[in-house]
Amino acid sequence: MSNRICITGVGVISSIGIGKEEFLSALKHGKSGIEEIKAFDTSFSRSKKAGIAQSFNPKDFIAPGKIRRLDRASQFAIAASKLALADAGFSVTQENASRVGIVIGSGFCGLSSSEEFHRGQVLKGFLDLNPMLFPNTVPNAAASNASIELGIQGVNCTLVQSFCTAEAAMIFACDQLRRGRADFILTGGVDELSEHLFRGLSELRLLATDQGHGEMSRPYDQRRNGLVLGEGAGILAFETEGHARSRGKTVYGYIQGDNLLGRSPAGDGAEDLKRSIRMAMEGRKNLTVDCISGAGNSSRLLDSLEARGVKGALPDQYASVPISSIKSMTGEAIASGGIRMVADVLSIENQFIPPTLNYQIPDPNCDLSYVVHQPVEREIKTLLHLGLAPESCFSILFIGAPWSS
Repeated sequence: MSNRICITGVGVISSIGIGKEEFLSALKHGKSGIEEIKAFDTSFSRSKKAGIAQSFNPKDFIAPGKIRRLDRASQFAIAASKLALADAGFSVTQENASRVGIVIGSGFCGLSSSEEFHRGQVLKGFLDLNPMLFPNTVPNAAASNASIELGIQGVNCTLVQSFCTAEAAMIFACDQLRRGRADFILTGGVDELSEHLFRGLSELRLLATDQGHGEMSRPYDQRRNGLVLGEGAGILAFETEGHARSRGKTVYGYIQGDNLLGRSPAGDGAEDLKRSIRMAMEGRKNLTVDCISGAGNSSRLLDSLEARGVKGALPDQYASVPISSIKSMTGEAIASGGIRMVADVLSIENQFIPPTLNYQIPDPNCDLSYVVHQPVEREIKTLLHLGLAPESCFSILFIGAPWSS
């Protein structure tokens, strides 16, 4: 049977929706989940907003007695994983548990637990530490807690790769499936917004500020001036086509090609992105890309780098291929590629491209065919997902619709 990697289920916790139906509706209506932060004090910063999963209630997914032992990221991961399993029509049992895996990208998760744990250590001493906090101080807590909750006994791994973290996790999951080390893997990314993360990126002056036009995420726009952070989890069910067929499951689409490259010492990264796209398309020279899921995050560097890389890789197509970034709705996070990949899957299933919000003034350095303001209905057979981290790596994932060869 075929070992092509297919996607059979999705689960999402985000600032614009919980579950795929609510999330899909938000994408179709161009809903923004970015609002003023009220969970912690932002008076120290010129930035005040983020994409926060305000409507998430862990009691909808987790027994009340367990919630207090889990950090927010683990709650997100468990909830999104349960949604993905239900969508895939798959149950983890004693018979299949050792062939089921979980591979999640997680960047700065654990910061809140670490801060609380070490604050207690400093202020109260070792004799008064909260032992429940300690297991949640590490980035792999989300995947580990999800595997325990769901009874997963196979591959268990957490990856961190800058802003390509979720993409790196999904590529690793594909590799594990191709090597026959699992039949079914939950993969994607999870992030939690914490005061420490917000403070750190604010001090580095990476966050958007209000310069008279409002503080917002505006990828590709001439006025963009920094990131707006987000949180949540996007988890997808990956399995080989043979395994999906054996259980009679209809698939959303296939991973047609993937690539993860390091940054070359010279240059600004556009040439590396071009090389990465072409390597992912290797053997598919006549492939038409129907749309691009952009990694644009409202930073002046990355958005323009993306444009130049795409133009170099697709010189005959770039002018007509629509591109959009949902980070204008959800914000940016280290592992936001998981939420973006869920959006990609839903775009293919429903044949539409979500809009890039807040785009008003074109930037000559970002001169691709952007979908702005309103969604666009379009036949999509092949989607190019870009994951960019300008200081370290580039990653590409294709999703081919079920009818693609």
